[in-house]
Amino acid sequence: MDWNDAAEDLLHQVLAQTPRPVRDATETQLRQTAEALAEEDGKNRVGVETVITAWVRNTPEALRSDLPRQLERLGLDSEEYRHLME
Repeated sequence: MDWNDAAEDLLHQVLAQTPRPVRDATETQLRQTAEALAEEDGKNRVGVETVITAWVRNTPEALRSDLPRQLERLGLDSEEYRHLME
């Protein structure tokens, strides 16, 4: 499946703040989830919104409270994605 440049960039930004020991596994997991979500939506390309959804879904419940801060650190408005974290 194709990824647009912005989605690929966001994935790399997320991975840059992921601890090295789990970075490769996290990348695999996020790519698989994002591609599955895009497929479910009938898309043939992964976009930024899909990457964010995959990131939230793959974040352990205990760490989700930190997601708004992480989103804002990446220049994203956490309020736009609050519905994904509830």
